Amino acid sequence: MQEQTIKYTNQRIEILNFLKGNLNHPNVEEVYEGVRKKLTRISKATVYQNLKILAEKGLIKEVNIKGVARFEPNLSPHHHIICRNCGKIIDFESKELTDFSLKLAKSLKDFSIDRTDTSFYGLCKKCDK
Repeated sequence: MQEQTIKYTNQRIEILNFLKGNLNHPNVEEVYEGVRKKLTRISKATVYQNLKILAEKGLIKEVNIKGVARFEPNLSPHHHIICRNCGKIIDFESKELTDFSLKLAKSLKDFSIDRTDTSFYGLCKKCDK
C-alpha cells in the first residue's frame, strides 16, 4: 500500500511514536494507555479513529488476531507466529514463504492478489513449559 498524505495532528504523531519500534502488536486499549501518558486528555475513541485512519493511509498495519484488532509499524512483507495460550505475537520474515504464497495465489481466477501474510499458531517457549 502506498503512503498517502494526511494531516499530522498531535494525536497521530503520538500514536505513531508509541507504535514506532513496538514489536508487541498492541491493541486499541494498549495504544490508548501508552499515548495517554503524554496526551492525558485523549479519548479512547480518538485513538481508535486515528488508528483506523493511519492504517487506511498505509502508515501502520492493522492485524486481526482472534477477532482483536492489533496495530504495528512494520509495513514490510512478513508473517506472524502467535501463541495460542498467551497471545504473544512475533514477526516472521520469510521472502521464500511470501514469494511462494504469491506464486500460488496467481492461479486464482477471481482475484488479483498483491500481498500475503500467514499466521502460524502454537505455543511460545514460556507457555510450552
